[in-house]
Amino acid sequence: MNFCVTLNPCLDKSLVVPPWQPGEHQVRGREFGQVVGGKGVNVARGLRRLGLAARPVLFLGGELGQLCDRLLREQDGFEPVVTWTAAPTREILTVRTEDTAQQTAFFDPNPAILPRERDDLEEKLAAAFRAGAAWCAMSGSSPCPATDDFYARVIRRAKGAGVRTVLDTYGACLAPALQARPDVVKMNRAECEEALGLRLEQPAAVRDALEQLRGRGIAIVAITFGARGMAGAWDDQIAAWQPPPIEVVNPIGSGDAMSAALIDALSRGDDPRESLQWAMACAAANVQRWVACDFRRADAAALLPGVAPCPLEHLVACASAGE
Repeated sequence: MNFCVTLNPCLDKSLVVPPWQPGEHQVRGREFGQVVGGKGVNVARGLRRLGLAARPVLFLGGELGQLCDRLLREQDGFEPVVTWTAAPTREILTVRTEDTAQQTAFFDPNPAILPRERDDLEEKLAAAFRAGAAWCAMSGSSPCPATDDFYARVIRRAKGAGVRTVLDTYGACLAPALQARPDVVKMNRAECEEALGLRLEQPAAVRDALEQLRGRGIAIVAITFGARGMAGAWDDQIAAWQPPPIEVVNPIGSGDAMSAALIDALSRGDDPRESLQWAMACAAANVQRWVACDFRRADAAALLPGVAPCPLEHLVACASAGE
């Protein structure tokens, strides 16, 4: 079993509307959907699409939390690991203008998790690790100070139980989590710059960032540059790749697809280079669909030959010029 932690989940509602202007009194939707949102939930969906067992691990509270629990079980077919909180689960409304890629997301404030609730979820994960687990993915931000060290604590628990870990986070919880030495770290350019105090505008800076993170005892490091590609490091190797040319439908969840793909590839014994290339192919397959991590293995496999190695200098130059 693979466990996928989301500290700040949400009920993710999407509304498709005709062209509109802010300030209009009424805008009537054309389409509506709702799923449980959160990066760790997306990773769990990606693992399921790739044929691996997964359980989301999350805080839920209030009526929206009850709805999220039901959707995870009935809509997604998951058996989530849940700690119920006094604070209600937040809601995110994404409004997309019909026949365009224009969208705006409106976020509820983050919930305040109590220390006893944090400890409860940690103990549930520890028990799951003892019962048998392969990987634990920790994805997304911390909602409040009480959970800022949660990922670090879970990584240490996982190491003691022989469970491998993937980390994809930012903000206050990143530094302590890195100190706990997860097996795999994936972050985007901005997150890496903030964490290390570097500007990744030159190849030497990217190399420095990758080497710094590897030097902390992290086996595999990936830094993504949006649609421009990714740089990775493992052992004494550093490489970069660009994705295949594709039509972008929705880029949300691409990093989560990468986390799922890394678990998939490393679980079957692929080497780090192959695993990182597969991760980029799955991310490319993800952006071709509206729902995050709703891609198919066959789609990613078809895109894999188009994942092109490139000089690190070219990747950084393209990112600097295009972002």
